[in-house]
Order: sequence, then structure tokens, then C-alpha cells
Amino acid sequence: MKLKDFISVKFLAIGLAYTTLFHSVWLFSTQFEIISGTVSWYLPAGVRLAAFLMLPLRSWPMLVLAEKLTHLALFHPGGILDNTAFLSGSFGWYLVHLVISPALLCISVYLFRRKVRAPYIDSVNSTLATLAFCILISALLGATFLGRRALELQTDISVFLPILFDFLLGDFVGIIVLCPILFALLSKETKYREKNMLFAIVGAWLLFLLLSVYVYNSGTNISYQVKYLAVFPALFLSFRYAVLGSALSCLLIGLTAFVVASQSNLPPLEHQFYIIALCVSCLILGASISQSLEMNRVLSHKNEALERAVNRAQALSSKLVSLQEDERKRLSRDLHDDFGHRIVDLKLQLTLNKALADKETLLNKIDALYQAMKKSLGSLRPSGIDTLPIEAVIQGSAIVSTLKKSNIEYTFEVKGSPFAFTAEQKIHIYRIIQEAVSNSVKYANASRLGINISYTEANTTFCVSDNGKGIPAHITGVSSSHFAFPTDRPDNAASLGLLSMKERAKLINGSIYIESSSSSGTNICLSIPRQ
Repeated sequence: MKLKDFISVKFLAIGLAYTTLFHSVWLFSTQFEIISGTVSWYLPAGVRLAAFLMLPLRSWPMLVLAEKLTHLALFHPGGILDNTAFLSGSFGWYLVHLVISPALLCISVYLFRRKVRAPYIDSVNSTLATLAFCILISALLGATFLGRRALELQTDISVFLPILFDFLLGDFVGIIVLCPILFALLSKETKYREKNMLFAIVGAWLLFLLLSVYVYNSGTNISYQVKYLAVFPALFLSFRYAVLGSALSCLLIGLTAFVVASQSNLPPLEHQFYIIALCVSCLILGASISQSLEMNRVLSHKNEALERAVNRAQALSSKLVSLQEDERKRLSRDLHDDFGHRIVDLKLQLTLNKALADKETLLNKIDALYQAMKKSLGSLRPSGIDTLPIEAVIQGSAIVSTLKKSNIEYTFEVKGSPFAFTAEQKIHIYRIIQEAVSNSVKYANASRLGINISYTEANTTFCVSDNGKGIPAHITGVSSSHFAFPTDRPDNAASLGLLSMKERAKLINGSIYIESSSSSGTNICLSIPRQ
């Protein structure tokens, strides 16, 4: 990488904006800390950490340079804020402030950014990791800053540790108040919704703080009420607006603590722990909501993709069923028109040829061949499906002959006024009933079976009922007696038959319902609405 990659007009502008904000909130923090008995916080820590976490790595040299040059310009002897307390001039001070501290900050933030992505508070894990890192960086920089002074002044460890703890708390409070809102504002993923309600809540909160100041100046102190009533809008904002709401809550919590601190003589620790406890709660709540919304979004996209895949599979299945019936129809027609005519012509020729010996035997064989061909044609496409009513087709089809050969006692009943179906509807109705009867014969060990057709003004229902052993739950795919989605066992012949029935029912806008038990047998019904 070249030097020009780090020095540009853009990075110079970023550095100037950063140092302006940094030292502005530093001045505010300084004024804040001189209020007697108030909370101690260090807002620049929040600005610094947010800048290094959110801005490009190549902008870091300009950030460090701008911050340190501005610091030297402000506090050097004769500067705008001539104050030797912030510029001792010793070699150790320059080493720590200009080399060691920036190096520790950059290395720590770089390692953290490799593990956690922005905006750092959008999930529970990232929020907890960010909070832990904030404590770590506060302790690390505090030990560096104060350690140099302690070594120079030879401060006792028993005195040094309480000072380090106060420093850590001040830094952490400044970080937790400012960093979340800067994360949210700089993040492109922040989404604003219901802005009017958001503005109304924030406005009401600020108005309440102004009211508390007015009441306090009038001689009434409501600092406790202000402090604890602020919990409710903070939690609501975090719940309703996730990351943005929790970030706003942290900023307003800090402002609330400032107002309360200016109206009371409580020790700083109480205000600090109030800020930390409530801000951490809001951040975790907001992160939980954000994570939940993201998971719901991902799940919704996956469900949509799954639904599209299911629809494509169903469309393909329906198309295959239609193609299968078209192929059967074509084969049936070709067999009938070609081989049927050939057989009839051969039989006619044999009848006319009186000189042929053993003519009766050949005629019988030809008749048997013709009957076999008719049976095959019936299995491909039932006779009369294009011209006869569905009741007549069923009664004259292989369905009835199968029941007779299996020695199953059967009944056939039709109720209501028959309704004329299209040829496409009839073939699918026939195949569904054929499959239901076939399952009863093959798997149910039934001795009785009934085929019932009921016509009403609303729909037509075809039911096949037997007294067999029922359909196992692992075939239907459900444990209840009512069946809606037939199978999750495509390797099972019976379950494939149920799936075929369901797909055929969909093709004619029908529905399949199954009631099955080992004691009462199985009842399979196809319901088709009247159109």
C-alpha cells in the first residue's frame, strides 16, 4: 500500500470532523465533571471507539494524527486551553500518549473487527462481545495512561487500583452512552419505521426532563421520579425499534442521569451504575429484537423459497400425471385403431376361408387375443370414459372385476342427481377410485367394500369404504385419523399411491380426505365442488 492510500482529502475531512467532535464532547465532559457530586463520565472515549470501529482502516492514521495535533495545539503552553495537567511534557507522557496508547487502541480494535461485524449491537452475542471489549479497552487504556503517572509519582498499588476503577467506569459510561447511537447512525442497516411514534416518544422524554428542571428550580425535587420513570420509555424504545431504539435509549439515559445528577448530591457511583445497568438492559433487549427480526426475515425468505420449490414440484407432478394420461390415451387409441382392426380383419378372412383346417381353434385363439387386448386397453384408458357418465364407467370397468376376483363383497350406491363431468375430470376421478380400491385389495385384507357417490348442489363426493385393517400412520405421515397431506415416504408403494391420489385431486380442484383405524377400516373420500 502507498502513502497516498492513507492521505487524501476524504480522510483529512474525516480526521477534522472526528477531532472536532472528540474535543467538543471532551469540553462537555469537563464541564460535567465539575458539578459537585455528579456522575463522572468520559464521552470522548465513546467518540474514539465508535470512530475506530466504524471508519475505514486506512483513515486511522489521520484520526490519530488529527487527535494528537489538536490536543497539543489546545494544551501546550500558550495554547487556547493552556493546561499542563493534560500536557506534562515528560518523555514518558509523549511515549505513552503518542505511541503506546494509539498502538494499543489500533491493535485491539483491529483484532476485534476481525471477529465481530458492524453495527456490533445487532445480535445478543455481538452486543455482549462489544460490551466486553469496551470494558477491556477502557481498562487497557486506563492502565496505560494512569500507569505512566503512577510510575513517575511512585504511587502505591492500593491507591492506584481505586483510581483505575474510577477511570474505567468513566470511560465505560462515556462509551455506552455515545457508541450505540453512533453505531446506529453510521450503520447502513439501520431501518426507520413509524418515525412519528419514535419522534413523539423521544420528544416526550426530553420535555419531561425540561419539566423536571423547571420543577426543581421552583423548589421541588423529583429527581428520583425522573430517574426511574425513564426506565419505561427506554425499554419500550428498545423493544419497538430494536437497535435504533436501544441506541437512542442509551443516549437519553445518559442525559437523564446528567439532569438527575445536577439535582442531587448522590455519589457518582450510583449514577454510573444506573446508566450502565439500564443501558446494558436496553442494548441486550434491542439486540434480541433485532436478532429475532433478522431470523424471521431469513426464515420468511426460506419459507418463500420452499413454497416456490413445492409449487414447482407440484406443477411438475401435475404435468407428469397429465402427460401420463395423454400417453395412455394415445396408446389406447393406437392399439384399438391398429391392432384391433387387424385382428377383426384376420378373423373375417378366416371365416371366409372355408378350406382352412382347424379353423375353430384359430378363431378361439384370435378371440382370446382380442379379449386380452381389450383388457389391456381398459387398463390404459377405461372404456366409455369420453362418452359415458362416471357411474357407468366405474360399473363396467376393471374396478368391479378386480373386486369380484378378490372375493370382496361390494356395494355401489349413487345419491342425488348426477352431474356431468368433463373427460379430464372423469379420468382423474376414475384413477383415484381405482387406486383406493387397489389399496384395499392389496393391503387392507378387507372382506367388504362400498363405493358411494353423493351429488349435492355444493359438491360431489366419491367415497370408497372398507372394513380392513386401516392405513398405518407411517404411510399417511400423520398420527391423527384425518389425513390432509398424504405422504413423506416416497419409497413405499402405498404412500406413492396416496400421493398420486392427492395430485390428481388437485388437478380437478378437489380434496382428498382419509379416515382410517385398525378397528373400523378406511374411508377415502374425494370431494369436488360444483362449478
